Order: sequence, then C-alpha cells, then structure tokens
Amino acid sequence: MRNAMIATVALSALAMPAIAQAPVRSERVQFARGTASKVIKASLKGYDMVDYLVGARAGQTMNVRLQTSNASNYFNVIAPGAGDTAMFVGSSAGNSFSGRLPANGDYRIRVYLMRNAARRNEVANYTLTVSVQALAATAAQVMPAATGPALTPGNMPAYCRGEVSGQYGTRPTYVKTGAIARAPGGFFIDGTIDKGSEGIKRFRCRFDAQRRFVDVMAMTPDGE
Repeated sequence: MRNAMIATVALSALAMPAIAQAPVRSERVQFARGTASKVIKASLKGYDMVDYLVGARAGQTMNVRLQTSNASNYFNVIAPGAGDTAMFVGSSAGNSFSGRLPANGDYRIRVYLMRNAARRNEVANYTLTVSVQALAATAAQVMPAATGPALTPGNMPAYCRGEVSGQYGTRPTYVKTGAIARAPGGFFIDGTIDKGSEGIKRFRCRFDAQRRFVDVMAMTPDGE
C-alpha cells in the first residue's frame, strides 16, 4: 500500500508545471497596424517560462492557440491582478483558449514546460497565435443622451471627423469615415484614424434617431 502511494505521488509530480528556477521573462504583445492578432514563433528550454502580456478590456474575447514540437509544452492565461492563479490551465484544458475577458488590464499568457520535461532540460519550439476581438456596439447597448445638434445626413460624417480628431488629438485629415448606417435607436458611422507609430485605430460615431451626435466609441482591441 505504501509503495502504491509513493508511486502515485511520483506520477502526479511529473504532471505538474515546471517551477521557475529564474525570473519569468515577460514580453509585450504588440499588434501590427490595422490588425488584432499576432503570430509569435519562439522556443524555450528546461525551466524557462515566458509571460506574453496582452492589454485588453472587460467584455472583449481573446483567442490563443499553441502549436508546439513538445507534448509537454502548454500555456496558462492569467487575469489582471490574479497573481499566479490562472483562469485557464493548458495542461488540463488543452492548447486552445477562447474566452470573454472579465476585467480591464494586462492578461498574461504564460508558456512553459511541464516538470517532467523541464527536469530533462527539453526544448520546445512553438508558435503562439493571439487575437483579441474589439468590443462592438450591440442592440442591447443603451444609447446615452445626445450632446450635439440635429444634423443633416450630409453633415454627419464631417461632424464625426471633427469629434474624433478632438478626442484623439490629431487633425481631421487623418480621420477616415465610412457610410452612415442604421442602429437600434439611431445611426452610426464607422471609421479609422491614423495615429502614426501607434497604428490605425478604429472608432464608431453614434447618433440618436434625430441624428444628434451621441459619442465616439473606440473599436480597437487596446480600447483607444
């Protein structure tokens, strides 16, 4: 009986994530201009661990997929302020995650080797694909009170560009607007703004049923 218990404990230890022998390395995930996804190709060895930091907002959906050369290579997802307590554990849930995020802040995607592989100083060559879907206006959202005058359809795009340029601190010429579309309780105009080194930001100008300006919604994953 005692030998059986010892064997069970030993097998359990092999299935545990590696305990870091050095500080966990962190890398910020930056999405390329005009995109909301990134493919990362890298490798780790032994007790190495990497935290990929992804800034996101509550309500957004994050998707993560790991393809690896080592069957003992997994990732966890850790929410902002959660310490080392994971909201997703790859070793038990698999190497694919898709979930609605519960809070604003930096999410950590921690890539690691299980202890059995780390002790043998094994190497994992992996591809990590990360995407964050922007918050979209939905029919369930309550339209806030309008702040502007009633506009004609011809004036709505220009008014939108002026409001966006003021909010983002740039010139209206860097703001591009699309067509006017209907929404529950009013209208909206989607567009983009070129923020230079910060990339292309997507936005939505909202108007009520009387075509009065309501607000500008950020539509990019970083919330800006």
